[in-house]
Amino acid sequence: MDKSIEQIWKNGFLNEDLLIPKVKSLYNQKSISMVENIINKFKKQIFLLIPLGILVFIFNIILDNENAIFWGSISAIPCFGLFLLGKKQLKELKKIDYKSNSYDYLVSIKEHINQIRSFNKKLILTCVPLGLLPMLIYTYFNQQGKTIGEIFGVDGLNYPTISIFLLIPILTLIAVLIFDFLSKNKTFDITSLIKEMEELSPKP
Repeated sequence: MDKSIEQIWKNGFLNEDLLIPKVKSLYNQKSISMVENIINKFKKQIFLLIPLGILVFIFNIILDNENAIFWGSISAIPCFGLFLLGKKQLKELKKIDYKSNSYDYLVSIKEHINQIRSFNKKLILTCVPLGLLPMLIYTYFNQQGKTIGEIFGVDGLNYPTISIFLLIPILTLIAVLIFDFLSKNKTFDITSLIKEMEELSPKP
């Protein structure tokens, strides 16, 4: 599709009336298709929070704490909270009107995605530690005196019980890195297309 746009643009100087509607149509199609693809990926990522919440719950059962069901439920709440928030953000993204041209539409989508990304990153930095903390505090007091290897049933991990709290910065860092990777993929194509459209726009 890129070659078609470039070819039409080059030939457009010979027939300006032919250039504008065809280039606009091609960019409209590409813009809508790209945004639909981003929204579908965003939707999949949101629904991944459900199995993630279940895994957090199961992880607490594996720790073999007393009242594991209660503490597992408490720890899984942030995942389900983020799921509901994600659905709301997705709905807001879909509400963005297609404007008079594809360029303005893409800029609006990109700005909204950047706002969502900034907000969600701060949320992850807060929710991951808060989600882990009650589970790890309870595990620390319930399994006090055991090594990490004994708690998780892994030979060779002869670290004291207190070291279980190292999971907070480690898992938070992993969550942020995964989030950054997925978020950059969301806006990379849009940024490239916006730049391409700016380069092809007639200079004053």
